[in-house]
Amino acid sequence: MRYLFKLLTPLLIFIMVVVSLFLLEERKRFDVRTLVQIDPIPKTQELIEQKKYADAHEYLTYFMQHDYVKENPKAQELFKEIELKRSSYAYKTDKILEGVVNGKSDEDIGRASAIASDFFLIGDIRDLFIEGNKYLHDEKVDKVIIALSSLGIIATASTIYTLGGTTPIKSTISFLKYGKRSNKLPTWLNQRLIADAKIAKETKSLIGIKKLFNPINKLYEKVGLKQTLNILQKSKNLKSLNNMLTFTSRFGKQSPMLLKTTNQSAIHYAKIMPKVNQKNFLYASSYGENGLKGMQKLGMAKFIQRTKFTANLSKTAYKGNLNGLFSWLQNRIPTGVLFGISILGLLYFSTKSFLLYRRIKV
Repeated sequence: MRYLFKLLTPLLIFIMVVVSLFLLEERKRFDVRTLVQIDPIPKTQELIEQKKYADAHEYLTYFMQHDYVKENPKAQELFKEIELKRSSYAYKTDKILEGVVNGKSDEDIGRASAIASDFFLIGDIRDLFIEGNKYLHDEKVDKVIIALSSLGIIATASTIYTLGGTTPIKSTISFLKYGKRSNKLPTWLNQRLIADAKIAKETKSLIGIKKLFNPINKLYEKVGLKQTLNILQKSKNLKSLNNMLTFTSRFGKQSPMLLKTTNQSAIHYAKIMPKVNQKNFLYASSYGENGLKGMQKLGMAKFIQRTKFTANLSKTAYKGNLNGLFSWLQNRIPTGVLFGISILGLLYFSTKSFLLYRRIKV
């Protein structure tokens, strides 16, 4: 028995040292213990208190696809509360009127009424009259609204001439007017619209504006009005907008919230991790930007194993699945302990080797 103990001791110490060094090496690449999944409940409650039910629904829905939120009773309660409010007749009526009167709304039904009221020629003439009146009274004139209204008049004339051939352009103009009133258009796009409207007015042609409008139309088709505006707002130039179009082709209507929760870094990580499926990419984003960084450093499979390690470790170990054991160790053992095991283990083998060398020499 004593002999067996002497034989097993070096073997056990060796295994402990190897495992410790393995865990330390992985932590050097990325330490999964730094990851904390985003809790959407406080933010959702804040949005509800501000009566921003559409934003609250969008935010909570994004996280409800993950079990840690979907199985949370408080999240379920909030989700039902939001759904009940948004489905009420009074709420929908208020949002339709909001769109017509204010020209903007946070709900699809309100945005639709706002854009519909602005689609026809009368809307462009009305806006030019309003801005002209501001100019006469030495008030600040919105040059972007003037540019879009000018484009709208040209587009209306072209639509009649081409029997509806430029209707998509007219729709985009109405959509961008809505975006301007909602303060969602970025500076570069405002400047580009003013410049392109001037060229269109001089040439009586909308050919030049199509290059700008095409990616916006495609975005709208993929993610809808609200999300397109959110993505537009984050773009820095036309190239950036086209990159975002590629991004939305992969993640669809999840794109805006994915960008928001990862501080825009999702575009970068989507490029360098093209083979990661949508489900796992979105799961990593539940940890924020750091989650995507961790997946890139560790690889998809190892990241999922480390963050979704099983609670019933004994059952996992009996099945011979060492990944569960390594995940548990990685999440539980402090770095100082791992360093201590490694150093003491190396000292143990150094001492044994030295003693063996002396015996052989003698």
